Amino acid sequence: MTLENVIKEINNVAEEKSNTIINEGKTEAQKILSQTNEKIQKSREKTIQKTSEIVSSIERTEIASLKLLMKKQSLNSKKEVIDSVFAEAKKELQKLSEKEKEKILKKLLHKAKHEVEGKYFYCNSKDKTLVAKISGLKPKGTIDCIGGFVLENEDGTIRSDQTFDLILEKVKERNISEISSKVFK
Repeated sequence: MTLENVIKEINNVAEEKSNTIINEGKTEAQKILSQTNEKIQKSREKTIQKTSEIVSSIERTEIASLKLLMKKQSLNSKKEVIDSVFAEAKKELQKLSEKEKEKILKKLLHKAKHEVEGKYFYCNSKDKTLVAKISGLKPKGTIDCIGGFVLENEDGTIRSDQTFDLILEKVKERNISEISSKVFK
């Protein structure tokens, strides 16, 4: 073998090894690229799943918040309507004739005398004469109310509030669900 043949042989072997190494490198690179793409795809799928879960959670939260807000607004509207009904009732009570008012005040006085041995009363300035006439008691002062009176014992320790305002408030508290069901059929 000549020197040229030996060099040629070495070059061929070197080129074969070089091609083998390059092919192995390409195969390894393809394998790494494939694994990386798999990992990226899995990561993408996990991210999409988590994002979907977060969006669903936010949607549920927002829907719940909106439902709560709507319910609150509905209750506020109902409360306003009920308040306006009672405001109208107060106006009607203020329009009572003397005869109607006297009849009501007599019943309230009868009830109050079972609660307190009255000596004095408080009422609005408009009804002072009527309450004094019906009760035979002395007025002790005036109070801001639409009608009725507050009966007080001699030493001022016991009172019976028979004002229309308090009576309406008690009626409202005791019967709010019944009133609500009738008003909002």
